[in-house]
Amino acid sequence: MSTNLNGVYIADAYFRLSREDGDKTESDSIVNQRALVKEFLTTHPDIQIYHERVDDGFSGVSFERPAFKEMLEDIKSGKVNCVIVKDLSRFGRDYIEAGRYIEKIFPYLGVRFIAINDNIDTASGISGAEEMLIPFKNLINDAYCRDISVKIRSHLDIKRKNGQYIGSFAPYGYKKSPDDKNKLIIDEKAASVVRQIFKWKIEGMSGDRIAEKLNELGILTPMEYKHRNGENFQCGFRRKAAPKWQANGVNYILRNEVYTGVLLQGKTTSPNYKVRKRTKKDKKDWIRCEDCHEAIVSKEDFRMVHGFFDNDTRVAPEEKILYLFSSFVKCGHCNGNMTRKSVPVKDKRYVYLVCIENKNKTGCTNNKGIPLEKFEKVVLQVINLYIESVFELSQLLELVDEVSYHGYFVEKIQEDIMDKELEIEKKRQYASTIYQDYKEGILSKEEYLELKDCYKTDVGTLQNEIKSLEAEREETARSKKDRAGWIRQFIEYRGFKELSRELLARLVEEIKIYDKDRIEVTFKFKSEYEQAWDYVEKMELNGVLEGGGAFGKEKQEI
Repeated sequence: MSTNLNGVYIADAYFRLSREDGDKTESDSIVNQRALVKEFLTTHPDIQIYHERVDDGFSGVSFERPAFKEMLEDIKSGKVNCVIVKDLSRFGRDYIEAGRYIEKIFPYLGVRFIAINDNIDTASGISGAEEMLIPFKNLINDAYCRDISVKIRSHLDIKRKNGQYIGSFAPYGYKKSPDDKNKLIIDEKAASVVRQIFKWKIEGMSGDRIAEKLNELGILTPMEYKHRNGENFQCGFRRKAAPKWQANGVNYILRNEVYTGVLLQGKTTSPNYKVRKRTKKDKKDWIRCEDCHEAIVSKEDFRMVHGFFDNDTRVAPEEKILYLFSSFVKCGHCNGNMTRKSVPVKDKRYVYLVCIENKNKTGCTNNKGIPLEKFEKVVLQVINLYIESVFELSQLLELVDEVSYHGYFVEKIQEDIMDKELEIEKKRQYASTIYQDYKEGILSKEEYLELKDCYKTDVGTLQNEIKSLEAEREETARSKKDRAGWIRQFIEYRGFKELSRELLARLVEEIKIYDKDRIEVTFKFKSEYEQAWDYVEKMELNGVLEGGGAFGKEKQEI
């Protein structure tokens, strides 16, 4: 060991505390580590402290710690030739790396190493027994860290599965409950921005245009909003002192299911407690929990917006909002998109909707376009007629007993279960029949086994469907869910005079054009609409209601 000319060692005292290690007791605090070192120095006048290096809140698994690196720089520059720690666990918990420093690096650099509570002082020499003991203690510290890591991971997974939020910061639009840090509550000021973003998207705005609007209104970005509210939030995307909204930030909000009350957690992981690099997990391994907190947007609105992304409804570069019928109108012959075609006639231009597959000459034979103006009038007429039918339905439903209406849905689910049970019984009878055919030589062994596997697969699928229906039946019987809620969504637009992108998004599933005289409109909530009319007709037959006069249960065609 080398010393200064006056025989005094110049030392760095190194202190470390990590909650991840489980070091929560007072004896392991930085204060107590410092007190222990000071007491040790009273009996060792040959050691002078150059600097105290403190890593507060850093795991001992990795040696990539800021204060530890500073201590190494002190050693390399010749300012320090001694290191003092409370014990080996404070130095580090990776037994391989800890051993490399103590047994190779420090001796090579002439550094005295002292672990007070472990009675290790390399200046006094290390006996054979101590030489075996040091790696053993490091191994125990490493194993302790591994055990703590496993416990922490398991504990966090339990909290995720219980619907508890474990992120460091609440998503934009929410804040952590002051009574429970694992519970999200709505931050109304930010939530109003989230709702507006979804509304603009439904109206047909692009992500870029929404970002422009937010910037024009002077609305703070999520990161700046958190900073203004005193949160020490950081991310890797900050580049400017006053960042602006960008399309990717808007789209991130629009794709985030947390705004419907859903928590999706556990999306990334690390290979083990020694490797900090995060890797993405398969979507099937994410932990999903429904209705964990109050929703900011409805599930229907979220599905609607998500469908826009799936349908690749991009806005043309020169436009700021989507074309009114974009993604809604399809060719009735090939299911391809219908596109606008402008035809000049003298000094006027007429716009037609034509099949893009026929326009591009890629196979569709539908060469009959329809004038856009006529098309809009027809769609407007069909939607208004359908809304009147829904209104009539709502008037009739108000006359019936709500409990009876609720029970009707339970009955319908039970009917579906019974139908599937009959299918299973038929499959089993078929399986018995083909066995007899095999015994009589009508079927070969290979044919019999192939058919048997098919029936077995079919039965398994039906059994799973029955389980899902039974769960739905129990939930329906227990829940007081508003079964007619979808009706209000239609009636809200009763008497409208012109089409809008938002109206189409909320009410229409698809519009198909077969030719200029045939258009087919499929509305949303089709099954709910049909079930409601079935119930009304049932009530009419039982004499509960008079004069239904349903507009029809199928797609509306003109």
